Amino acid sequence: MKFRIAAHLCGWPREVVEDRERVLRIAKEAGYDGVEGFSAETPDELVELAALAAEYGLHLVNLSAPDALLKARFNATLGNDAAEVPACRKPGGKQLTDAELDATVDPLRELIDQFTRYGVKPFHHIHVNTILETTEDCARILDRVPEIWLLFDTGHLLAAHSNPMDVLQRWPNKIAHVHLKNFWTEDPVGGWNHCNPDFWQTSRFCDLAEGNVGFDVKAVLDGLAESGYTGWIAVEEDHPRRDIEQVVRDNREFLRGLGY
Repeated sequence: MKFRIAAHLCGWPREVVEDRERVLRIAKEAGYDGVEGFSAETPDELVELAALAAEYGLHLVNLSAPDALLKARFNATLGNDAAEVPACRKPGGKQLTDAELDATVDPLRELIDQFTRYGVKPFHHIHVNTILETTEDCARILDRVPEIWLLFDTGHLLAAHSNPMDVLQRWPNKIAHVHLKNFWTEDPVGGWNHCNPDFWQTSRFCDLAEGNVGFDVKAVLDGLAESGYTGWIAVEEDHPRRDIEQVVRDNREFLRGLGY
């Protein structure tokens, strides 16, 4: 196994995230290699945070910063070969025409130049309500901006009714980062529509072992390994319904049970 597994802080309680040493202890004790979700505003804060993480034997992944250029420089300093660019949103969540999409992605080109200048792959999050929601969106964007990389988010693909394996099989060499999560909905047989106003009242991201829409976590991990993926896989669970420490441990233990 060449890729490494990080704990993502999205959804963690504020009082936990504000205690950086507690976060690092939780991640380390659960068996993760790194942490995603921290940010630094200055070079001094970057050094302090990286040194603290090193004390726990952990790496800082996809570190956030006040602006895109600083983010590229900070992640290059950390030795990260990839980092996330600001997301391009769909105005009103609607499907964009070709002309609208061309105008929306145009700002990405400058960001790509900034990131590649420092040897950092610029990746865009596959995320509902952005220009990358579905497999079809990936095709449209990569056709227009082939220099962009993908943040392969299994949960958001499932929420948008796309099969993560389709993306993995079509563009295995365009994935620069992974958010691994599962998806649960009240009526998996009847289906779901992420555009409905009440979508998040009846559907949610969930523990890796809890999903009910047929997502095969092991198949995705095996596929990433077979493709030669060597980046980070961040295990993420937005708005966990149980104690965060237990959720983090259970998700990591689930992956061990799959051989990862």
